[in-house]
Amino acid sequence: MHFSATARAEGFGALAIVSSNYSYRGYSKSANHPTARANLDYGHKSGFFVGSWISWVDFADNGYPDRSNVEFYPYVGFNYKLADHWRVETSVARYLYDGRIDGKFSDYNEYSAALHYSDLASVRFDFANDAYNRGAGATNVEITGRYPIFAHWSVSACLGYNDATPVLEYTTLYWNLGLTWFFKYGALDLRYADAADLADSSKGLTLELPELRQNFIFSLSVGF
Repeated sequence: MHFSATARAEGFGALAIVSSNYSYRGYSKSANHPTARANLDYGHKSGFFVGSWISWVDFADNGYPDRSNVEFYPYVGFNYKLADHWRVETSVARYLYDGRIDGKFSDYNEYSAALHYSDLASVRFDFANDAYNRGAGATNVEITGRYPIFAHWSVSACLGYNDATPVLEYTTLYWNLGLTWFFKYGALDLRYADAADLADSSKGLTLELPELRQNFIFSLSVGF
């Protein structure tokens, strides 16, 4: 989940999320268990923004010592207004973990660019030159759409392509479809998520992450 997918407000913002699963680009970062995460963000009228999220994670690597339980994701970037309703966003971020994943330190950088139309549609590209510190790159392309259906309700969908070979076990086409109810201080979201493996890269496998096995995901977000 990327908090930058929606339009940014000026000043400070904070968000806390409890979810039944940490679904991420076709796999689960919480071993298909409930998770909690928090985000703190600052946006300036110039378009500059900076922030971070912190999340509980579980990569199902119980057999390794010093395993990671926390993911820390600081980021910095700029929003550029192209025209009415259109903006471009660029950012640099780093995934930091409090321990190891499958026995190896796995911190790495990610570079992102996105094109947004109002708060209705986004196209996003992410690139990591050394994904999970495994010596190989990863690319991700994601299209997101949102549409309000009532005063406090909206539907949204996402389609993404994640190519992390030979870092991960597979190249993935992933998608989700959900319904969100907004209230004064947050939102309730019910979403169906799934993924399809397009190519098996097990020959060069360096990291195996939990497959997404709980397709219906419920989330509660509270913030300001």
